Amino acid sequence: MADQLSTVDTGIHGASNHEPTLLPMSPEFLADPHGVYTQLRPADLVRDPIGWSAISYAACDAAFKDTAMSPGIDPLLEQLGIGGLWGEPGRTLTDSEGADHQRLRRVVSPWFTARRIEALRQRTADLVDSALDAAGSSGDPDQIDVMADLVDVVPALLFCWMIGAPEDDSPILARWSKALLSVFTARPEMVEPVRTAKAELAEYTRTLLAQKRADPGDDLATMLAQGAAAGAIDEVDAFHLLEELLSASVDNTANTAGLAAYTLANRPEQWSAVHERPSLVAGAVEECGRFEPAIRHTIKYAWSDTELLGTPIPAGSFVTLRIAAAHRDPVVYAEPTWSTSGASSRPRCSRSVRVVTTAWARRSVGWSCRKCSAVSSVGGRERGSVRVSRCRSPRPAMS
Repeated sequence: MADQLSTVDTGIHGASNHEPTLLPMSPEFLADPHGVYTQLRPADLVRDPIGWSAISYAACDAAFKDTAMSPGIDPLLEQLGIGGLWGEPGRTLTDSEGADHQRLRRVVSPWFTARRIEALRQRTADLVDSALDAAGSSGDPDQIDVMADLVDVVPALLFCWMIGAPEDDSPILARWSKALLSVFTARPEMVEPVRTAKAELAEYTRTLLAQKRADPGDDLATMLAQGAAAGAIDEVDAFHLLEELLSASVDNTANTAGLAAYTLANRPEQWSAVHERPSLVAGAVEECGRFEPAIRHTIKYAWSDTELLGTPIPAGSFVTLRIAAAHRDPVVYAEPTWSTSGASSRPRCSRSVRVVTTAWARRSVGWSCRKCSAVSSVGGRERGSVRVSRCRSPRPAMS
């Protein structure tokens, strides 16, 4: 998620009346966000154009746990005159709190058994092998574009399996996911693409649920349909939960895996260590997710007066949780810029994302199937391409 929300600096209730301390669209921040965060430390919270930014691990952790605060993208869009576009309050995992959240979570969580997680891990490995082989048989046989040929392909196929959709639907699910997640930029140009994708996805979701009622399978869509039939949730809950899973799943997983490839390719010694010692893969995945998180910030909205680490937050205020800054907080991490050990003392990835990325790393870095070196290049404002050259050396060479 790109740091774009501070393009809005007027008309936001709760925004600072003083000169903001953090300007996410300033040339200095765009050139070196972590340099700006370093200058602002040891502050926990600083003012920004729409309210506050939490930049320490402690402040982000406190905001995540504060029951007076909830996801803020739809309240922000309402105040911008766009109207809510993301979730239905109380009907999705990301837009529910307390009892509502637990009620929905109880329906989804049982699907993630040890058996299915192991199947997910193996399916990821098989899909990565197939993607690498397919890339090697077309174009330059020595290179693969990690974004286009691997991580934009595998997650969509995996989520088709998880929800019980045909694999042929994976390209359109990936397209919808990318379009819908652009809502978090809060830019006017995203509105029509998001509305179009949301309407198309809604029809797809209704059709899939109807199919699973008539022909159940061993998948998440069936579990939701059966949960509604059993009265654990209602039909509206089942619709919004499946819509949420379909919209949020693909793009975040793809970006997490792509950033992990880029991060390791920039550190050839670490790439080689992971290649030679598969026991390091899980720790490397966690460390890549900490060092370069795909979701770099999220917004919270205060529905009532509260405070974060002693700072009063009035009702109606926005607090942007700068996750990328929190993940390099020197108070929490002994090696905030990069941990050579890859050790992780705090959970950062969801279980499914971690399984997918770990299985991907084992295959693409080269353990048990091939040796690789990497050549990466990054271009474009929001997403670059990472190219991996397949040869016998496990040590990447950069260009």
